[in-house]
Amino acid sequence: MAIPSAVEVSGDVVSASTALAGLILVFLGATSTSYDSYQATERGAVRSRYQRRAWFAFTGFALALLSVLLALIGKWLHQESAAVAAMVIFVVALFWTLLAAVFSVREIK
Repeated sequence: MAIPSAVEVSGDVVSASTALAGLILVFLGATSTSYDSYQATERGAVRSRYQRRAWFAFTGFALALLSVLLALIGKWLHQESAAVAAMVIFVVALFWTLLAAVFSVREIK
């Protein structure tokens, strides 16, 4: 059984990265909704925590979309290096998302 090339599996990376980006968008929406639930007078006290959480998640979102772009380029132009970079960035985005979840859980008091 031969190992498939990175270009062959880049379509799967596109699907997985797109799904991950969607999951992160849901997290960003929940973060925004949670922040909006505070009264205007209370928002100043929690703003930095929510901004930090949102920017951390946005970075994961950007990584996932970058992975999609590189995987599409790799598949379309048959560029092995772009497809491999897409896989590496996807794995980084997965770990970034795991860290975002861990940090969110640790902030619950």
